[in-house]
Amino acid sequence: MMYAKRPAFSLTNGRTRKGKGEGKDVKDGRKLEKEQPQAVRSKSLAELLEEEESGHGPKLEEALLAVFRLIDADNGGSISKLEFIGAVYRHALVASFVLQGHGLCPELQSDSSGQVAINEQSFDAVDEVFDSMSGGSARVRYPEFAAYFRRVANVCLAAQTEEKGMKDVFGSIDADANGSFSKLDMVAAMQSNARVASYLLPGLDARKVLEDERSYDAVCSLFDHMAAGRQGVQWQDFKTFCLHTRFQKAWDSSPSTTCSSPGSSPLSAGSSPSSDERSSARILVIAPGFGRERHPQQAALLANAGFQIHWCRDLPEYADEGARLTYHAVAPYLNKIRDEIVSIQPRVVLAASQGGAYLVGLWQLGYWNGPSVMLNAHPSLPMRLPAAASIVVAHGSNDEAYLWMRGDLEELMTTGPPNRSLLYYTGNSGYLASGSLTRLGDRHVMASILQNRTLPRLVDAALSPMGPEMYLLQSWRSQLSDARLDAQHWLGYSLERLRRLWASPGRQGRDGSSLFQVQPNSEEFRRVATIFRAAPPEPPAYMLSSQQSWERLPIHKIERVENGGQMECSTIPYRDGLRNSLREQGVDFDPSIHACWAFHGADQESLLSIIRDPVSGFQPLISGSRNSPVWGSGTYFARDAKYVADGQFCPRRRDGSRCMLLCLVMLGMPCLGDPNQKGVLPFRQKPHRYNSAVDSLSSPEVYVTQVVGAAHPAYLITFA
Repeated sequence: MMYAKRPAFSLTNGRTRKGKGEGKDVKDGRKLEKEQPQAVRSKSLAELLEEEESGHGPKLEEALLAVFRLIDADNGGSISKLEFIGAVYRHALVASFVLQGHGLCPELQSDSSGQVAINEQSFDAVDEVFDSMSGGSARVRYPEFAAYFRRVANVCLAAQTEEKGMKDVFGSIDADANGSFSKLDMVAAMQSNARVASYLLPGLDARKVLEDERSYDAVCSLFDHMAAGRQGVQWQDFKTFCLHTRFQKAWDSSPSTTCSSPGSSPLSAGSSPSSDERSSARILVIAPGFGRERHPQQAALLANAGFQIHWCRDLPEYADEGARLTYHAVAPYLNKIRDEIVSIQPRVVLAASQGGAYLVGLWQLGYWNGPSVMLNAHPSLPMRLPAAASIVVAHGSNDEAYLWMRGDLEELMTTGPPNRSLLYYTGNSGYLASGSLTRLGDRHVMASILQNRTLPRLVDAALSPMGPEMYLLQSWRSQLSDARLDAQHWLGYSLERLRRLWASPGRQGRDGSSLFQVQPNSEEFRRVATIFRAAPPEPPAYMLSSQQSWERLPIHKIERVENGGQMECSTIPYRDGLRNSLREQGVDFDPSIHACWAFHGADQESLLSIIRDPVSGFQPLISGSRNSPVWGSGTYFARDAKYVADGQFCPRRRDGSRCMLLCLVMLGMPCLGDPNQKGVLPFRQKPHRYNSAVDSLSSPEVYVTQVVGAAHPAYLITFA
């Protein structure tokens, strides 16, 4: 236990109070909370850190320890997510402390029992805070707890320091001190005050504001963006603009300094890029945070994929703790990057970690509006993405340097042009009954982009005329063997096409018999068996038994499901509605991309109920997996049959055999699953939501649907 030897203390006077251990009062949570130092209650993380750095004692350390003790009620030395959430609910002190930096804690109220009334948004934030601290572990010790909140304190202190500078600049523009300034006030201030000009538009020659048309337009555009249609800019408008939009220009303007991707031949839609296509694709890599020396595997992966890589070097790095306020630090170097863009004419600009600040600066000054890839969502990202480019942002839920809530990133990506923005996000799965996780979200050095050729595919996605999201979905086929792809193509991805194989009278599937045995020597049997036994080209994320033993496993029989009522009343209407929804989002429905073949396991009684139901088949709202904590609620399907068998999702029958369904699943536009998801999936383009969830956006092996009709049971496979 990290703090067992420390005496009990009070920060009210900055001194410890001696006592024998915790005493009886610690047993009562509310009494312990009342004893906590006034500094914890009345001062922010930033204020505590500032006092500590000024030599007034370990103020922040003492506050962190005090809050940790409140959460760790049993003195076990570590806390679970349940203990963490419970403490937030019981103690207003803990709630306000934990939620600093999320803008959710100013007015926390307690009911008559002393419990804190917190909304769902706040609890989602608490959940993500724990995941960020834990890095995928079930419990958090004090060192991880303290390290996380010290990072939050540093960010808050940096923002507080920046606000002081903002007030000085605002006062210089608001010369008559009436609390707001006009466009003329701003133009005059930037012309007469070099500090104001360099603060708002680094690199601008203040003396030429009224002489140079482009400079004047830039200043006017800046004012219009701050004022949002009003005649004047007040302090809160100015502060919001500076802190949250990071001096963002109006993206719709296109100054002559703007560079875009040159008009070389685009990657072929619907296919993986050839080596020739990649060799003609020049990538400008902004070196800080991404370089041959720092991350040689990433660089080698791009080079081996065939891209032309050009490095923009000699750019300074900076401390991650102040990353939100680096615009002024990177601004002097943006002209250098622009000159390299003009020189080499890249088709995509790639940045990682600290390099993200330079990429944001290029967007803000209009120096680059071509395809962009950002590894690690930089804290200086604006509240609105540029409108002219395809943008791919990659981020992991366990990033220990850049603390983002997933919902904030998802909302940010919706501000980009429709179907031109992709958030490649990796997150932790929910816990299994064993207490383990099936997948972990990336840390700051993203491990997942090195697997399954993901990094080159993200670059391809940014370049693809299909749009990055559609391209990534299409690229999932590269995670299947050629034999399986051939077999799936033979079966088809169309519900109507499947009926060509039906044996019921008139191929109607209405004669009362839902199962028809497929002859073992037929082409149909061979194709279904190929899909059943297929191994992916690269090792799967879930592997419990050897592939060799799986391939030798005998198949007893394959039965075709023919239920015309279910297909016509449920799956076809759903498919047609999905097609219309995608069309309204500007996406053409492609069955080979928006549908997939996958497996579903259950006991025999449940499978027969799915097969014989005259209308609905799969019913996610009443299925056994609707409360699954792994990837959210819904009906689960697996890419590989072996996963269903290894995971014991198809229990053995009395004769020792097992069975599972091969299904045609309508994925539509999927999102990464969320173990904390409650109810429906998030919005993609309002009013349209995502249609399904997956366990990985790079190489999904688990699919989750929530709607009746989203999956058609096609074959019942019985095996040893």
